[in-house]
Amino acid sequence: MKKKYLGKVVVSVMVVLICLSGISVSAAEQKNAIDSGKVNAPISPYFLAITRCGNSLVLNSGGRLTCEGKTEVQYGYIAGLTIELQQYDEQWNTIKTWDASDSLFVSLSKDWYVMSGYQYRLKVTHTAMESDSTVIETSISYSETVTYE
Repeated sequence: MKKKYLGKVVVSVMVVLICLSGISVSAAEQKNAIDSGKVNAPISPYFLAITRCGNSLVLNSGGRLTCEGKTEVQYGYIAGLTIELQQYDEQWNTIKTWDASDSLFVSLSKDWYVMSGYQYRLKVTHTAMESDSTVIETSISYSETVTYE
């Protein structure tokens, strides 16, 4: 009987040690990343009010871009969305901007014709606001880059 109990204790201790060693390696890796300059932002929680966000940029025939953005927030907040269509000409320049807001979920899809020979992307700012328009949370996402030849 004592051998079974001792065996369970040994197995339990080994499981705890394995779990703890994984945590310490992860913490050590994070500390090394911070020390090496790979991570320089303060640690803070993200997406407390914003529950989903996304964007899409599609190049259609004739230089027509379809620009889309979506933001969803938790109950009690207002979802905000700003889409900036950017063109690359030695730096990224915003050439068109659209805004929208609505309670809980906002989606925006716009078409825009562009010139050939440039790269394009979307910069989408997702926001969660209170009813008085006070911004609670912001997240910025970028679409993939497309080139219109």
